[in-house]
Order: sequence, then C-alpha cells, then structure tokens
Amino acid sequence: MNKMSKIHKRLRRTFTWYLSSKIVLALLIVAVSATTIVTSTTYQAEIGGELNVTNSLVAVDKGFFVASSSAGAAGTSCGSPTVFGVDTVANTGITQQDLVYDVQVNETSITNINTCYKATLVVTPNGAAATTYGPVYMNTTISILSTLRIDCQFDIGASAPSSPYSFQLTVK
Repeated sequence: MNKMSKIHKRLRRTFTWYLSSKIVLALLIVAVSATTIVTSTTYQAEIGGELNVTNSLVAVDKGFFVASSSAGAAGTSCGSPTVFGVDTVANTGITQQDLVYDVQVNETSITNINTCYKATLVVTPNGAAATTYGPVYMNTTISILSTLRIDCQFDIGASAPSSPYSFQLTVK
C-alpha cells in the first residue's frame, strides 16, 4: 500500500506540473501573439427628415446616393419645368461623385392640371446654419395619372453635412 501511495503522489505531482506548464504556456502564447488594433469609425447621424408636400401631390423619400455621372440642371424655372412623366428628373446641377438627395413626387387623381410646382431642400447641421438647395420646378399636364412622377434630385456637395443633421423638403 505504501508503494501505491508513493506512485500516486508522484503521478499527482507530475500531472499538476504538466497541467500548470500547459496553462502558463497557453497564456504566454496568447499574450505575445495578441495584437492591439485601433480603428476609428465615423458615423453620420440624421436627426430627422420632413417632406412637406401640398396641392394633392405625394412624395416618397428615396434617400442619398453618390452621383455616378454629372448632369446639367433640369426644371430650373416655371418657364422651363420638368413635366410629370415616367422616369423624369428635375435636378440641380449634379457633379460626378457628389452626394445627391432624391425624392420622388407623384401626381394624384386630384392634382391640379397644368400647374407648376416648386421643390426646395433645406439641410440643417446640428448647431450650424441651414443650407438651401434648389429649387427645382415641375409641371403637371392635362392628363393626370398617379403613375406619372418626377425624381427631384439635389446635389448637396462632395460630402455629407456635419453630423447630426436634419433636412426638410418642401413642394408647393
């Protein structure tokens, strides 16, 4: 029995040192191989948006996008408005790679015929002065159809306004 007790003690001591060595080695490997990487992330925040549409029109916010190409201004006055149709656009002058805000305006069955409407975008960064973009002008025709629409696009520059910001689109 004494012989078994000695073997048991020796095995226990060996196993304890073996396990302890493995744990220390694993912690050492993790500590040495761990690399600290610090990356900063910038987030844009929108406080709120408002679409203020009058005169029986309907608007849908299509959001912001980066312009893939430049485009001249269209719908610059009531004398030369963009006419409601399919895939028509009224826009400020757009520069390639600038940020563009897009809103789709649709006619309804009770929209006034042969009427010129004006769309204006106002962007207000938090704690800064508001900036007005546009206006762009659109005109209804004699045949009012709810499928006729205009995408009103506003070039707001090469970068987003300082965060957080809010915007208001008014069509009247």
